[in-house]
Amino acid sequence: MKSTESLFKILGLIVCLGFSLIPELPQYIEFAFAGLVLLFVGIPHGAIDHLTSQPTIDFKGLIVFLVRYLSLIGAYLVVWYFLPQVALVIFLAFSAYHFGQTHFLKIENSDVRSKMLFITRGSFFLSVILFGDFQMTTFILDPIVDVSFLETYSFVVMGVSLSLTIGIEFWTFRKIKFESMVDLVILAPLLYMAPLFISFVVYFGFWHALPSMRLEYEFLNRFPQYNSLLKFAKQLIPFTLLSLVGISGLLLFGMRFLDQSELLLLFFILISLISFPHVFYMDHFIKKFKTARY
Repeated sequence: MKSTESLFKILGLIVCLGFSLIPELPQYIEFAFAGLVLLFVGIPHGAIDHLTSQPTIDFKGLIVFLVRYLSLIGAYLVVWYFLPQVALVIFLAFSAYHFGQTHFLKIENSDVRSKMLFITRGSFFLSVILFGDFQMTTFILDPIVDVSFLETYSFVVMGVSLSLTIGIEFWTFRKIKFESMVDLVILAPLLYMAPLFISFVVYFGFWHALPSMRLEYEFLNRFPQYNSLLKFAKQLIPFTLLSLVGISGLLLFGMRFLDQSELLLLFFILISLISFPHVFYMDHFIKKFKTARY
C-alpha cells in the first residue's frame, strides 16, 4: 500500500496544481473530486475504529463500542448547538493534533515533545489551507463567527507555525526529514494556491487518511479474518455506507432550509462530528500499535 499512497499523493499535487492554474474550473468539478476522495478514502479510514480498538470484537462488544462512540458524537453535537465558537476551536485543535500525528507515524514515543510536533505540524497545514482560500473560509464560517480580521495576520500565523514545527522537528530528530521537506516545500504552497475544498480533501485524503489506512491494514493483516486486501476492504463498507447515508440525508434536508454558506458549514460540522470520537480511538490505536501492546 506504500506505493499506492505515493501515487495518490502525486495525484493530489497534480490536482492542486491544476485547480491553481485553471481557477475558472466549474465548482461542481471541485465538489465531485472532494466527494470521491471522501467516499473512497476519507470516511472509510475511520470506519473500522471498532476493529483497531478490538480486532476480535463480538456483538456485545460492538454494542458497547457504538454506545461510547455515539455518546461522544452526541456530546460534541451539544457543544456545536449551544457554543458553536467553542466547538469550532475544539475542531481546529483536535484536527491539528490528528493530522500532524499522521506525518510522524514512525515516532515510537508519545512524550510532550512529540505531541508538540504533531500539533504544530497540523496547525501549519491547517493555516495554509484556511488562509489560502480565505474568502471561502470566511464565507463558510460567517454564520457563526466573523474571522475576516485574521486575514491581516495570515502570514504571521503561517510563519510562526512553520518556524515552530521546523524547530521542534529539529529538536526531536536533530535533522529535518526528507518527507518533511517535501511536505513543507512542495505540498504547502500547492495547498495554499488551491481552492479550499480541493486543498482540504487532498491533504485530508492523501496525507492523512491513506497513511492511517495503511497502518490499519498492516495491523489487521495479522489476523486471519482480515489478512487480505479484499477482506480488509469488506470491513470498511458497513460503517462507511452508514456515515454516507447519514451525511447525505442531512445535507439534502438542509438544502431545503439553508443558504449556501450554512450548508457548507453544516457539511464541515458533520465531518467534525464523525471525526471527534475517531481522533481518540485512532490515537489510542497508534500508541498501542507502536508499543506492540496488542
